[in-house]
Amino acid sequence: MIKKPREKSVRLLTLEAAMRRVPPEHPQFRFIEKEHARLHYGFIGEKALDYFLTFLPNKNSQLLHGLRIEDPLNRFFQMDTLLITPEYCLILDSKYISGTLEFDETTKQLIRHRGEEKEKFGDPLSQIDRQRYQLSLWLDKNNFPPLPVTSQIILTHSSATLTKATPSLMKKVTFHTNLPNKLQSIDNYKRPPLLDNSNFRKLAKVLIKKHTPDEFSLLRFYGIHYHELRKGVICPECSYLPMLQKRGNWICRNCGMYSKTAHLENLMDYKLLIGNIITNKIIRDFLLLPSPSVANYLLNSMHLPTEGTNKGRKYLLTQFEL
Repeated sequence: MIKKPREKSVRLLTLEAAMRRVPPEHPQFRFIEKEHARLHYGFIGEKALDYFLTFLPNKNSQLLHGLRIEDPLNRFFQMDTLLITPEYCLILDSKYISGTLEFDETTKQLIRHRGEEKEKFGDPLSQIDRQRYQLSLWLDKNNFPPLPVTSQIILTHSSATLTKATPSLMKKVTFHTNLPNKLQSIDNYKRPPLLDNSNFRKLAKVLIKKHTPDEFSLLRFYGIHYHELRKGVICPECSYLPMLQKRGNWICRNCGMYSKTAHLENLMDYKLLIGNIITNKIIRDFLLLPSPSVANYLLNSMHLPTEGTNKGRKYLLTQFEL
């Protein structure tokens, strides 16, 4: 049973907004583009697990995706997928990397071989070991029984191959197409149930309650100023910018598309990149609106909570979602 569905992280959503709003000629754009690609393909890799997770052998299990929690020493850690059963927890970490891969257990590196060239990645084995340790600390701190915590690294790219794969390594790493067999093998290892029905349900609820989305101030991180962003409403059909606002409709001068709600996605760009507070003046500038009255109409139509009155009124985007 999926208790926490898989969603794009705040960081990935923010990078997607930046890809739309930071001009391609900006000196920081290539760095944003590279980080966006890394997280985008990572998310594709995570989603590649979903079909194979339908073959769970233990029907009395709960799945939590993208869980980010804080351990007792105030260190946050994030797990792609956490499987909970009354007998054990299983952390699944997906790696969407193509090519010939070598897990060097001596130097603690993941290496991709391309002909004579080698590309080094971080060490996913050490990373997932840390996650196991931190989750065990969290369980103890929150007064849950000492559930065994195991883990698996899942290679999700269809063109990935392994070289120098030792038997010890293959206990820790598998391909996503083999995930059902691996899950069955893990579940066959008999353990006594440590969670009764009440604590089993409680564990997932507490983990979800403790989930803390990653906060990411992209403009500050990359040193980008608000005035450098591309302004206006982006056409959802052809990505032309800016659309025209006329008689309650947004009109694309490039493809001719009409929309009454195109501004909403663009306000989400503002929320992700700028923040949760907006005013009549700021929305006019960000969406290139023709007048204060049009801005006022759009803001009031969204029924946002407000602070202040008249010209000092601020609209709060904290709960705004698409």
